Amino acid sequence: MSQWITYSFLSVGWILSLVGVSPIAANPATAAPIAPQWYNCRTREVFTPAKQAWCDRVKVLQSATYLVPANLERQAPLVKVTLKNGRYQQPGGKLRVELVNEQNWLTFGDLNGDGKQDAAVILGVALDPNGKALGTFLSAVMDVDGKAQAIAPIWLGERIRLNAPITVNSRGITVPFLTMTEVINRTYVMQEAVIERGKP
Repeated sequence: MSQWITYSFLSVGWILSLVGVSPIAANPATAAPIAPQWYNCRTREVFTPAKQAWCDRVKVLQSATYLVPANLERQAPLVKVTLKNGRYQQPGGKLRVELVNEQNWLTFGDLNGDGKQDAAVILGVALDPNGKALGTFLSAVMDVDGKAQAIAPIWLGERIRLNAPITVNSRGITVPFLTMTEVINRTYVMQEAVIERGKP
């Protein structure tokens, strides 16, 4: 059964919203934030309990179901896709989605203050095999250790660069964009809004 599911009715759901922008000079002397924990899950040593738990969460993210735009227009309808090993290819279509599984580009933390591990991930969404039509999106995945539920994503740009890891806390998700001249820290929070929702 195809995972390509168009959305046909409206309901209240969670979305990410930009709440703060803090530009700072791109200076090597600028103090970097403390990096979130990162593990290489491809190594073969006996994992510590902390590494095993972290890698188990990454595995959940790599097979989770996400909401992504059906095209790269700003008001595109959302569709539901389920990743396999971090990737999705629309059967018979052009839509491709990939979870960026690299250091700095995904992280875990408690987004809503319930004491559970949520995640912030970045997804690449492409509409052609060569990646020319490409969008980069930020998504939050709530309670990765229980039943993971991704919320509606937010557009970050076409191809972005990061200056440091994305970070998560109860105040939101901070994405440190790197431009030619400065670092721009943008903070996103969850809020209730009316979004297009689909039926399985």
